[in-house]
Amino acid sequence: MIDSSLPLLVYLTLPIPMQRRQFLQKTIVSSSLLANPSVFNQNQTAGSELPAWKLPDLHKAIADPVLIRSVELLKTQGQLMVVVTAQDGTKGITQCNERMQNLTSLLKGLVIEHFTGKDARDLPQLIDDSYRLNSNYKYAGMSLWNCIGSVEIAVWDLLGRLSKKPVYQLLGKPLRNQYEVYISDFDRGTDTADVVERLAQKLAATGAKGVKIKVGGRMRNTPEDDRRTRLFVPLVRKKLGSKITIYADANGSYTPEEGIEIGHMLEDNGVAIFEEPCNFEDEEGLRRVNKSLTKLRLAGGEQDTSLYRFERLARTDVYDLLQADIYYNGGILRGLQVAEIARTYGKTIAPHTPKSDPLIAPFWHLAAICPNLYGLQEFVYELNSKPATWYEPAIRVQGGVMQIPNTPGLGINYDEQIWKSAERIV
Repeated sequence: MIDSSLPLLVYLTLPIPMQRRQFLQKTIVSSSLLANPSVFNQNQTAGSELPAWKLPDLHKAIADPVLIRSVELLKTQGQLMVVVTAQDGTKGITQCNERMQNLTSLLKGLVIEHFTGKDARDLPQLIDDSYRLNSNYKYAGMSLWNCIGSVEIAVWDLLGRLSKKPVYQLLGKPLRNQYEVYISDFDRGTDTADVVERLAQKLAATGAKGVKIKVGGRMRNTPEDDRRTRLFVPLVRKKLGSKITIYADANGSYTPEEGIEIGHMLEDNGVAIFEEPCNFEDEEGLRRVNKSLTKLRLAGGEQDTSLYRFERLARTDVYDLLQADIYYNGGILRGLQVAEIARTYGKTIAPHTPKSDPLIAPFWHLAAICPNLYGLQEFVYELNSKPATWYEPAIRVQGGVMQIPNTPGLGINYDEQIWKSAERIV
């Protein structure tokens, strides 16, 4: 029996014992599948087996089928929203990130058809079908997975509402009902003293225990960028004090040599995490930086959507901390799978979540159950900001802590009036 996965000439060059071993392995697998046909249902996309999140049986959690009548993309309140409607009229909703405005053709042409008319309780299979069928995998990357992830998140909201449970109760065993946050700052151009003063005011208003600052110039590092960084980091530490945690994000600004040099400066100032020092595609350069720095954690993964790449990033010590974006990477389940991959190699995760609006909701549910969530989690706070009136609850941090809602679905309820004027995009 010849292993059809190998070219014939390659197979014939294998030693005889290896040919016998492959024959026995193939026979054993075939016999197992015949004896247990349910294995076929577990064997989804082909490829090396990766660690996966053990999802409870949704058919047990929700007894009756949940047929999806429609998946729509609507625009209201200046935001794109995916709305998944079941046959009984129950809706699951998520706000979409800013990337979706350029991806509507993929959502309409490749993704929606794999969810409509299907049982929402089969969500893992629907996700796989959206990637695998009709050669959709040829579009794989953030563009496709962001579309799939947005629909997946809305389906979770639907399932939570129908079961009258928060989504995290459908995903696994809750480990926490709150988490501590840091405040993200995105400024690379304002005078450094003004930025530090603004950060101090935000910490005072929220009680947050840390900040994330920008270093470098975002995918470049001019002499001006470099001078600013070298002035900025020590000033942040001096003005905010030794008890405040500092994370630094370079957005791929540096060569490996520059990343090592700046990394040592960050270590000297007690910075805890260095995010994406080099171009995210330069795995070897990132690994060199990580190997050279011993007092901080190297973090990244925001741009990545391949589970095999996440496995390689963890296994080869490119990063200590994986930061998959829940939307970009394809939803909550794939976010949890990245957590399992990281855990296999003794790594941790802290998903990319620079939000303070309904986009933060899926992260709440991942955070509630993830066993290897690391450190402070991301939150965006604007001074003198007023709570939105078109959804509730108001998303706020008190005493440096974000409470995870225990209400059905994702935990966001929308004012019904906003749908009357909503524009149908897809």
